[in-house]
Amino acid sequence: MSKAREAVKLLEMCLPKLPTGGEGHKAVIDAIKSLSKAFPASEEVPGIQNTQLLGLQQKAQKDAMMQAVLRQQQAGAGGAGAGGAPGGGGMPPPAAAPPMAA
Repeated sequence: MSKAREAVKLLEMCLPKLPTGGEGHKAVIDAIKSLSKAFPASEEVPGIQNTQLLGLQQKAQKDAMMQAVLRQQQAGAGGAGAGGAPGGGGMPPPAAAPPMAA
């Protein structure tokens, strides 16, 4: 049982080094969840590890969303530099909205 708990610790240590949101990252999180349920560190307080795992999973999801937003912003900045400045299509609708409200 103690070796299985050590395996959980090792998996937790390698988790930050894996690409967030990737297949390997998800597989390690699933393995940690599974092993933590079968071999809790403390029979008295088994919920502590589950809480930590939930926090790790939520952080991984947030990190993945942030990476996606950054990629979209980078892609948008590249597109705006190529054709967004001459078009200027985003500016006329806000200018048109105030006269309609008045």
